Amino acid sequence: PGSEVVGTLVALLLLVGSLAVSLGADLAGDGSGGGRFELRRLARGAGALVVLGALLAGTAQIGFLFPKASSEQVVPPMRPQLPPPAPDRVLFTVQSERPVTWRLGTLDVYREPAWLTPPFDTGRLVPLPKSGAVPAAAKGETRGALTADKTFTARFTLADSAGKMLPTLAGAVEVSGGPQLEYDPRTQSVRVPGTRPRRGTTYTVVAKVPPTGRDLAAAPPPGPAQEEFLAAPPAPVEVTNLLGEAPENAFARLQFVRNAYFANVVAAGAGRPVDVPPARVVEMLQGKSATPYEITAGEVLLARWAGIPARIGYGYFGGEAKSGTVEVRPRHGATWLEAYFGGHGWVPIVGTPPRARVTLNKDQQNGDPSVRASNELALVTYVPVRLQTVRLLYEVVRYYAGLAVPFLLAGGLLLFFLPALVKALRRVLRSRRAGQLGRQARIAAAYAELRDAGTDLAIGTPAMTPLEFVDAVAPDPEHRELAWLVTRALWGDLARDLTDEDVRAAEAMSRSVAKRMRTAQPGFSRVAALAARSSLVAPWTRELPALWPERRRFLSPAPITVGLVLALTGGLVLAGTRGGAPPPTGPALPELAAPATLGDLRFVPEPEAEKAYAATGSTSLASSGRVFSIRQGDVVQGSLQVAGLVPDVDVRSRRVREQVLRGLGSGRFTPVRIGDERAYRVRLPEQTLLLAFDRSGRSYSLMVTRTAFRDAERVFAAVLAYRRGAGTPSLLGPADVPVPDPRRGSPS
Repeated sequence: PGSEVVGTLVALLLLVGSLAVSLGADLAGDGSGGGRFELRRLARGAGALVVLGALLAGTAQIGFLFPKASSEQVVPPMRPQLPPPAPDRVLFTVQSERPVTWRLGTLDVYREPAWLTPPFDTGRLVPLPKSGAVPAAAKGETRGALTADKTFTARFTLADSAGKMLPTLAGAVEVSGGPQLEYDPRTQSVRVPGTRPRRGTTYTVVAKVPPTGRDLAAAPPPGPAQEEFLAAPPAPVEVTNLLGEAPENAFARLQFVRNAYFANVVAAGAGRPVDVPPARVVEMLQGKSATPYEITAGEVLLARWAGIPARIGYGYFGGEAKSGTVEVRPRHGATWLEAYFGGHGWVPIVGTPPRARVTLNKDQQNGDPSVRASNELALVTYVPVRLQTVRLLYEVVRYYAGLAVPFLLAGGLLLFFLPALVKALRRVLRSRRAGQLGRQARIAAAYAELRDAGTDLAIGTPAMTPLEFVDAVAPDPEHRELAWLVTRALWGDLARDLTDEDVRAAEAMSRSVAKRMRTAQPGFSRVAALAARSSLVAPWTRELPALWPERRRFLSPAPITVGLVLALTGGLVLAGTRGGAPPPTGPALPELAAPATLGDLRFVPEPEAEKAYAATGSTSLASSGRVFSIRQGDVVQGSLQVAGLVPDVDVRSRRVREQVLRGLGSGRFTPVRIGDERAYRVRLPEQTLLLAFDRSGRSYSLMVTRTAFRDAERVFAAVLAYRRGAGTPSLLGPADVPVPDPRRGSPS
């Protein structure tokens, strides 16, 4: 400290010295100057440096250049920020002797209408010593004699915990074995001063055993240091009347208010931090539903109105037991009431509303068996909508190119191998025509096949005589014998004396020579000869059927290509309209949507939930819908939803059915046979979805029930039978029979 001026003077001295040495070197190089001149120059520079240093030191005293650094960084209270949705993962594991809350921090400032975070002051943080002993909290907190000697231990191991705040315990007296930590006496939280801790960081927390109700009832009143945690707006009349009936003892008074509060409030929805004005607390006291955060915020306000210092504690509660440890995940996040009692400090008081609205949303469910379902229903109405997506040009081209590939491939193969088909047909027609004309024609037809094969292989020309063609290929005695036989039979002495034996010999030798000539060529040449048009354009003879006009007016590639394009276009049109069923007709919704009762179940219409079909707007594919809650006594087991579709949507289309199924639950539906209907089923961890499409194509029925409801399939079968007019529905329907996969065949 205080070395800024000295460091700056040293830097100036080095800078002036370097300039003096540089100038002296330049003057010496020019031959000017001398010893006396150098001494005078250095003396003047030293004097200037002294004056400059004095000015710098004097300026530093008034804090102009070097203001005093501030060690205080205070962040004022603010509304808690809602973090983005976190993926399901293990945040940390705990080995604890007691199941308690795993604290992160508090919300202790109330400025109507919201709870705010405490002011963050770095000067308030206290580094924990190597022993890990937690200093006594500020503002007069003491450790009560009733619990000072009773402690328990919890061992934390971080897995994927974000941020610098570390989970700890309420009433911690020692935190050891981990990284260097800082302790906040106001919130009793610990944090890492540097970067976030690494995965696998392990530390141990020793905390006071939570006090019992008897201990809290005997606690002395809080001191004046806790008055700021009583700040609250004036209590509403309803709360004042309630407090007028409460006992005087602080703990008994708190319990009286909490019991009245939890006897009416109904938990519903996810716990997002929102504003909680006094009027909202009155609504919850009167039985309105509220989120877990609202319930805790109202509970803390009630505690302050009752005269007990209170704040919101947040962190995690519970977890999944795994081999002696507890895995804590994001879904175990929780808030709770923390109340201050003399001699015990801040004590977490965890309460659970005895009633909660039934929800079929698996992200908002709590598996606490002590929570009873209320008469209210948190219904999730599924409405099919038309998704508006941006489709790029290349995607459209790729889609239609994929449709056209089979037709283009077939057309290309047909165009490529059309000459081979024509040559095969020509061979048959030549043979028939030659049989009608006589022995000479038969020999000419057999030899023409050899010469045309040579033309396609680019061997010789059609104008060569048989004997000239012999010299165009490798020497072959059989080929030469064939050439003489053809020459004598067609133009020489054998023309009048041909026998059937000569004809058969010519045909056999022609096939033999042609086979050897093709075999001697590489494979690519043979394929090219198969598709070549050379022998069609210029055959060895046109006196026999050629099947290819000499000038290629009708079977040229251009007309063939045009024909293939027309055929391709027609094929695409047929592919687009193939299997198109007539548009569905009739009413969208069935006349019989659901029975009034089914055994001990009641199907109660839910007009509020049905408004979702109209609220979706122009993107909705459902023109109308009916929603029923399925009630068994005072417990809501699920819902039945019947959606009528707009006229241009037909669920008889396999593509439409698949898109509807993909949008529900996990999308992994299994075909099942329920009663006489083909349906689809998916079982999720907390609910079962059953869906059946109407045979008319205008509607579908969806039943969503809790997983614990075992009669879902039988109830759905009875509802579908009732809709077909089968009379009084019954639960004695057949069990599920999987639908056989047509690709694998039926077991029968």
